[in-house]
Amino acid sequence: MNLNDNNHPGMNEEQQTDFLPTEEEQRAIRDAFLLQHHPVPDIDREWEALNQQINPPAETHHHLWRWCAALAVAASVALLVLMTTNNHHPHHTGGLEVIASVENVGDVMLTSDDGTEQVVKGTSVSFAKKQDAADAADAGSLMTMSTPRGHDCEITLADGTKVWLYGESSIEFPRKFVGKERRVRMKGEAYFDVVKDASHPFVVENDYFSTTVLGTSFSVRAYSEKDATVTLVEGKVRMSGKNMSQQTLRPGQQARYHAEGFSVSEVDTYPVVQRKDGYFYFDNETLLQIMMELGRWYNKTVVFVNEKSMNERFHFVAERKQTLEEVIEALNDMDKVNVMVTDNEITVH
Repeated sequence: MNLNDNNHPGMNEEQQTDFLPTEEEQRAIRDAFLLQHHPVPDIDREWEALNQQINPPAETHHHLWRWCAALAVAASVALLVLMTTNNHHPHHTGGLEVIASVENVGDVMLTSDDGTEQVVKGTSVSFAKKQDAADAADAGSLMTMSTPRGHDCEITLADGTKVWLYGESSIEFPRKFVGKERRVRMKGEAYFDVVKDASHPFVVENDYFSTTVLGTSFSVRAYSEKDATVTLVEGKVRMSGKNMSQQTLRPGQQARYHAEGFSVSEVDTYPVVQRKDGYFYFDNETLLQIMMELGRWYNKTVVFVNEKSMNERFHFVAERKQTLEEVIEALNDMDKVNVMVTDNEITVH
């Protein structure tokens, strides 16, 4: 439908242009259709709702033409989104993709602040013995440990603090702690067992908030803003973020980050400890959460063909050293879900 043709008697071009969606309406249309994963709409229901809005009694045709124009723009954007989605993932025929594999997974790497890189062999590395040996000039120099998907690394920092850095994560720390604070910065997920030192608080920063402790055990998860959390196993921590009040946790509590502040809930910390000890441990977790963890660890794209199964809840335990096929076989043996593994992806039917 072309609103700028001559099929509207008595209307000049300026009047016809006025019937087009406003900039605000166009943004709303784009936001609605550019969602990466959107459910298939119920066309009949949506058309009925639209029909009720564009056919009110004693209403002028002005809004009718605006809705028609908006619908035309929306249809064009929707077609573009569908074409882009289909071209981007040609290896599967349908379903909701919840996590995508990444290329060039690589090794556990240690990077110095001068850019020097070295591959870390084994599953643990210690800097504690280097505390006294570090030259004064190098004491505050920064190191970065990074892990790819499918690899954890246990790090002992210069003060004796232990960090279990999980897959697809990184931590920046000084070769030797100097000054009044012991400060590190991380991305992804890690478990900390901090050596007590009341004179030198230990601070963990990420992109969303910072966590300050004197000596305690806790887990920080910060892969994205949507799942940024701190879970306290023992001791005491204080969290703070930009433009928000501080939040103190006691053992058995988890704080979840939101743009406006933190929400705190009581949780079972046993799964957090099991994660540190090398297990996938899910207690009453949704299949969506389970499959996202498996996809991240084994670096597989996860696609839900049966989206209704996403909210099914499971108690499921497996060792992370097992192969993906072994873990999926154990999951299928529960007779609640049908999961298939191919070279490219994990598919949930």
